[in-house]
Amino acid sequence: MIRSFLISIVLALAVAVHCYPAQYPKITVLDLTSRNAVQLESRQELCPSGDQRSVSFEFYASGANSTHELLQDALQGLQSFFEDPDYCLKDMVSIRVLDLTIASFIGKGVAKSSVKPIFSQLKEKISSLGMVHGTTMQLCGNGRTSEHTVGITIDTSGDATATEKIQRAWGRGECAEVSGLVTSTVEISIEEAAVAETTQI
Repeated sequence: MIRSFLISIVLALAVAVHCYPAQYPKITVLDLTSRNAVQLESRQELCPSGDQRSVSFEFYASGANSTHELLQDALQGLQSFFEDPDYCLKDMVSIRVLDLTIASFIGKGVAKSSVKPIFSQLKEKISSLGMVHGTTMQLCGNGRTSEHTVGITIDTSGDATATEKIQRAWGRGECAEVSGLVTSTVEISIEEAAVAETTQI
């Protein structure tokens, strides 16, 4: 009964907005243990489009093998949120339920069409590993700004502080310092807008 209730909240995308100090972007939290919901502002016209290109994500894994019965449902709920054109202004989103935390960042320059291949590759890697205590996949650095940075980190220990720290680094356009080893790089074809040029005055 409890599991069904939590999953239904994931798919309904119940949202609680948590505010952080001004120097950090606001993090939208899909709090699966709360019935509170906030209607997010719709800005479909701001959804980006761009060129299709193949990019290399770094994939990290650490800790012993573990499982979490709500992981796949939580990932699907998060994917559905990012695919929804009503939420183009939201780039920093987290899911928390019991001891599971998933923190994500998809820059505003990355098109909605990129969400499915990103999550598909993440799910495939998790399935091949059998899931571990900590899992992170990120696309960052090499001149990428926050608008072109992507990252998803999963923690099954209940430590939301660590995932928030990683998430905020992505929000600043930085690569996150992640514990564990880079087990592989993952090639994913994504669509992203061109990097905006800045003019010196």
